[in-house]
Amino acid sequence: MSRNRNAPLEVRRAYQRALASLPSKSTVVHPPRLEALAIVGAAIIDDRTLAFGVHGDHPHLWITADAAVGPSLLGHCSGLVDNAPDLWICDHDAWPWILSGDIADQIEEAALRAWRDCVRDCDG
Repeated sequence: MSRNRNAPLEVRRAYQRALASLPSKSTVVHPPRLEALAIVGAAIIDDRTLAFGVHGDHPHLWITADAAVGPSLLGHCSGLVDNAPDLWICDHDAWPWILSGDIADQIEEAALRAWRDCVRDCDG
């Protein structure tokens, strides 16, 4: 954020909103085992199949992507309880794809749908 005190407040707020809407790069020290994830939803985004899963020891909504060599951990989503999803990308090779077009927004919307469906179906 700019420290220039002459910058209009609206410009600073717009810049902050733009930064907040971007996904974040993340490094997961102890990622969950993909075969142990309970899949709660799936979506096809830009011809890629994404699966959303939960794991008891890792409290996030994890996102996996089907690759030619098998599923890979793409990242995770947080903030779903507050309807304000934050996308965290662990697969740094997928970063250019995530930033292209509105892919990040589509992933966040699909994650939010999967989370709502899971809560509705699991909690009654």
